[in-house]
Amino acid sequence: MLPTGSTLRVLVNVILAGALFRLLGLATHSLWLDEGATWAWATAPTWQGTMFAEANHPPAWWLVTRAWIGAFGSDSEAALRAPAAILGILTIPLAWLLGRRLLDPTHRPARGGFDRTADDGRGARAALWFAGFIALSSYFIEYSQEARMYAALIAESIGLSLLYLRWLDRGDRLSLVAYALLGALALHTQYFALWVLAGHGAHALWLAHSGKRRGVSFDARPFLAALVTAGLLFVPWFIYMATHYEGISTGEPFEPFGRLLYVLWRVGAGPGLVVVDRARLDEGVSAVLEQEALVGAVTALLWFVPIVAGCLRLRKLPGVASFVVCNVAVPIVLLLLVFVKFPLIHERYMVFLAPWLFLLATVGATQAAGLPRVLMLASLLVLLFGSLFAVQGASDTLVPIGPLQALGDAHVASGYAPHPEDPARVLHHGHVYGKEPWRQARAFIRRHAEADDLVVLHPPYLHLVWDYYETRLLALEPRLPGDLQNDEYFGPPLAVASLPRATVDADEVERLLGPTLKDRSRVFLVLAHEETDDPDHYFKALQRVTLKTWIEAGSARVDAPVRPILFDASWGVRVAIFNRR
Repeated sequence: MLPTGSTLRVLVNVILAGALFRLLGLATHSLWLDEGATWAWATAPTWQGTMFAEANHPPAWWLVTRAWIGAFGSDSEAALRAPAAILGILTIPLAWLLGRRLLDPTHRPARGGFDRTADDGRGARAALWFAGFIALSSYFIEYSQEARMYAALIAESIGLSLLYLRWLDRGDRLSLVAYALLGALALHTQYFALWVLAGHGAHALWLAHSGKRRGVSFDARPFLAALVTAGLLFVPWFIYMATHYEGISTGEPFEPFGRLLYVLWRVGAGPGLVVVDRARLDEGVSAVLEQEALVGAVTALLWFVPIVAGCLRLRKLPGVASFVVCNVAVPIVLLLLVFVKFPLIHERYMVFLAPWLFLLATVGATQAAGLPRVLMLASLLVLLFGSLFAVQGASDTLVPIGPLQALGDAHVASGYAPHPEDPARVLHHGHVYGKEPWRQARAFIRRHAEADDLVVLHPPYLHLVWDYYETRLLALEPRLPGDLQNDEYFGPPLAVASLPRATVDADEVERLLGPTLKDRSRVFLVLAHEETDDPDHYFKALQRVTLKTWIEAGSARVDAPVRPILFDASWGVRVAIFNRR
């Protein structure tokens, strides 16, 4: 049944507000490395190339992006992110439907032990609050503005829950067929959809088990058959994945329970209030905790108090309690069980949990009475609007900092950092939400390069995003000071080479690049996501190799190199320059 009257007006306004925030600034930030991979796979020469671009991720998102680019003839940053934005908008009404199914007694399933006693409209109003929180959450907005599959996984996970609850209500075959098809699609979107399916399967088994104790018959077999069907539809890709999987990069070892708590907090606090960028990564966790102790404590209080209240309130919501617990606890337990082999406790890999955390917070706030209700609703709104301002108010403008370095007869800055007058600085303390500044780094190189110069990338997979900015003539304004103009941003692609992911010595670097370096007047070394123990290892090795190669080639002048210039946004991009011009 569709909403009517005031409910419809409120819901439409909530959806419009959420759409505005998801579309606002869709192309503000450069693509980051993984988004470059999406572009690379989606623009492969053939559909087969897109389909089998990699086994580490299933192919659905690459195919969707390829179809989108083909349909609209654009692969601009906004175009690449548009499918995620659309799915992010779709998530808002889906969240309302889920909230209505669980919180409004008149729409709860007929089976499964759900309480259907009238509540004077409190549940219906809570469903609107839930949709509103999802619409305003900068956590959901972040994934709605990223050319990756996570917005799709969120929408699919909610859709699967709705289909499962529909089957509980009606016991019909159509719901099971739709569930099996959507489940297969979700598995082809992101492997971690498995945890969503596992949560639903666990709930069906729980209903069958608890029904026997209470003398209530519940047959879980039809739903389990739908799960098996979804799995069988995934088998062909699973076989390909099992034979081509290359492993995952999870960074330094970490303690799972602390990381889990961080992920749960991050869902509420969002990506903009405490930004863990490259500078903070270098400083270490303890330094970040010391710097942001107040913000972390306040946001944790605003976020976790309603969640704890929601968990306590679940005891008075039969049916809802077991369903929410299965959707939250089962994935977390499974993640902890596989942690030794697959350390997958990461906010991106657990996005499907976010709606349930917001549902718990909504239950805790809306089901309270009097002053606690007002305080918890206010706390969630303060948290969401503060996080929203930290994200939407962040600019990707970078300004030069530090002493100048000589580059031939000219000079360049030692780094580029967020603008000190950023209006959101009061919240982020100089660590601005953003993505990797590839647009700015590429504009800088173009400003100082000539046609015969060489760009060297480390690690080699940086070409995924470098190629996007280097091979396309985009009408983009480089967000750097006036010494970088649009006409210098364009031009024919520069020659590109790469250095290995692993650490090799200067002799190996000379073997790999020596002949290529001989006739170059200027070499740009681009570093990001470095995989060497010493982040400057390849800068030092290339410095020795260029000096040796150019002296042996008879150069009369070889300048001191420009040390790596940090473009300080998100994980950062560094550019070093070797010059004999």
